[in-house]
Amino acid sequence: MLSNWKKVSMIVIYLLGTVLFSMLFVPIGVYLLGLSGMYLLAGANFFAYFLLCAILLFLSRDVYKEDFKKIESWPKFIGQMGIGLLLTFSSIFIGNLIVMFIGGTQVEVAENQEMIEALLNTTPILIMITAIIFGPIVEEIIFRLVLINLFNWKPIYGVIFSSVIFGLFHVLVGGWIHIITYSLAGLVFGYFYLKNDKNIWHVTVLHILHNGLTIGLVFLLQHLVALYGLA
Repeated sequence: MLSNWKKVSMIVIYLLGTVLFSMLFVPIGVYLLGLSGMYLLAGANFFAYFLLCAILLFLSRDVYKEDFKKIESWPKFIGQMGIGLLLTFSSIFIGNLIVMFIGGTQVEVAENQEMIEALLNTTPILIMITAIIFGPIVEEIIFRLVLINLFNWKPIYGVIFSSVIFGLFHVLVGGWIHIITYSLAGLVFGYFYLKNDKNIWHVTVLHILHNGLTIGLVFLLQHLVALYGLA
């Protein structure tokens, strides 16, 4: 398990890196690559999460190595992914129902989701790599591996704390009511992490599969709408 100083340093790297790495890419994107608008945003986001993923994976490499050795049965692992996906999609469905009940049918789509959909229209490859691979790895290291184990508290308190922070970070750009949906998803990821003896591989793969299926469906829907003129 990670030492306390490493956990704190990883949180600092995540908080600062998300902003600083994106800012570092801006002059590169503008002056060297000639990017602007959504292309610049996609490039900055990709660059920041690529660096964060590389750094955080390096710092947590021993945990990933040890947890990989603990996977005894791959058929069982695959079955657990199926159960996990059912739980995550169910939590999001319930969360959206709660949001609609509180905010009414006219409640706006979360800006985080709107941004992903917009980027899919401009730079689909970059956003898919970022949101399906880099994002889940970074988030599971920070929100599950680090935050759940940050203090010497009961695991359930760590799951609740990390889930709320997980939800908060997904609505920082707007749409605060959707913290309910993201926090419920965070609860499922946290539960799945604990249920599988805090094996980081289980929850990381689950998050990757969930994002992959979600973004794949959104991408497919966008192309069907464009193809058949349903917009």
